[in-house]
Amino acid sequence: MKINVIIRFYEELNDYLKPGGQKQDIYIDIEKGICVGNLIESLGPPCSSVDLVLVNGQPVDFDSLLQNNDRVSVYPVFEMFDIKSVSILENSPLRQLKFICDDHLGRLAKYLRIFGFDTLYENDYDDNIMIQFSNTHNRILLTRDKKLLLDKKITRRYLVKQTDPVQQVREVLEFFDLKNYIMPMSRCLKCNGLVHPVLKETVKHRVDNNIFQISNAFSECTGCGKLYWKGSHYDSMMKWIQEMMD
Repeated sequence: MKINVIIRFYEELNDYLKPGGQKQDIYIDIEKGICVGNLIESLGPPCSSVDLVLVNGQPVDFDSLLQNNDRVSVYPVFEMFDIKSVSILENSPLRQLKFICDDHLGRLAKYLRIFGFDTLYENDYDDNIMIQFSNTHNRILLTRDKKLLLDKKITRRYLVKQTDPVQQVREVLEFFDLKNYIMPMSRCLKCNGLVHPVLKETVKHRVDNNIFQISNAFSECTGCGKLYWKGSHYDSMMKWIQEMMD
């Protein structure tokens, strides 16, 4: 026996859908007895990327059986909003955003580190390593590879739409609502480690004498030991960061 349901996917879940079904109601006939999870995955999105399902306005789990004329709304993982009061699915939202970028997004990774976000990147990561790091450490995998995006082993992912790195970082900041969480220059651009202030006297033999004489504030990466100071580029960099935040 066939029943009719209406289903709609929101935000990045639309990236999994075939053209014609994106960002609109999908009217579909299914066999009676089909559960919510099976319907969702039959249309493309993996259940691991879903945080909330509403049927006729009420939260349900993936095993709920669908009835005739049900309206289903499917929402992605909410990275910045606490929806525990309405979500009854197994996965819980992330509370601390961490990223891993694929090998095509090196400049985006650098920019995210400039803004203070924990971002892994190596240009020799293969897909399996990125998926492992993403799942094991609850990192959102940022990629422009639609084929990689469809790998159902990934539990946290986002398809970057823009091609220009500056526009890419703007896209990520806006999509994940990160502007209130920016901590400029708090991470190492080289290794992603945290950067902390150090006494000027302790770096005297590690920097050029001219730099030592004109700079009063130094910071050091806790990961690789790289030193940072406010060089001639610092003011322009902070101006750019402020423009991105506005």
